[in-house]
Amino acid sequence: MKTQAQGGLARAIDAIEESFIAIILGLMTVITFANVIARYIFNSNILWALETTVFLFAWLVLIGASYCIKAKAHLGVDAVINMVSAPARRALAIISVLCCLVFSVLLLIGAWEYWWPFAT
Repeated sequence: MKTQAQGGLARAIDAIEESFIAIILGLMTVITFANVIARYIFNSNILWALETTVFLFAWLVLIGASYCIKAKAHLGVDAVINMVSAPARRALAIISVLCCLVFSVLLLIGAWEYWWPFAT
């Protein structure tokens, strides 16, 4: 059972994650809109706009995916899940989360191997 402090901490972390996701999405929208206005009205271009939007989108996907796992909000086909017993559902959920963790570790390793030559 969660204590009241753990519940409060979990709510605070949720609020921070939700705010961060909303801020990133808002920034992406404003930057893209400003770039469109600059391009079509002023015949100019914001040089850093596309790169910044791509960078923000990457963070949005990573943070959003982890938040969706915690909130159990990922899309899925539950036809098979509904046909199995409750213990089997739990086992499938654990396998699913482990697959996501393996993917995250592989993504981290790939990013590290890509980034390390630039850092040294």
